Amino acid sequence: MSKNYDGEIGYETLLSDFQRYKKQSPKGVTLVKEGQNIYLQFKTTNKSRSKHKCSCSFTLDGAVSALSKAHKVADKLKESSSETEFWQWYDSTIKESVNLKNDQLTFQQAIAMVEDEF
Repeated sequence: MSKNYDGEIGYETLLSDFQRYKKQSPKGVTLVKEGQNIYLQFKTTNKSRSKHKCSCSFTLDGAVSALSKAHKVADKLKESSSETEFWQWYDSTIKESVNLKNDQLTFQQAIAMVEDEF
């Protein structure tokens, strides 16, 4: 957190800390606050500079997480060979998207599983 507390309390301190983290972001990737969320702003080879979700809320922990994710994105943009590969990585790693598996069973399947156990 910021060591300069002259007149800053609560939300003002959070804003000044966010500005400091914003300055620490890597070249090509910027932290952007919109509402109560933090977005990463960057461009890819086929897409102009725009904001992208990073699943970070506008809190101190969210700002730290967003800065870490900004560094990961900058590194991945340098090494990525294709844009589809990058976006797949972005969805799973940065946005932390979870693909749910349908593991529902019918009654017949559940009874068969129990019978097999005994």
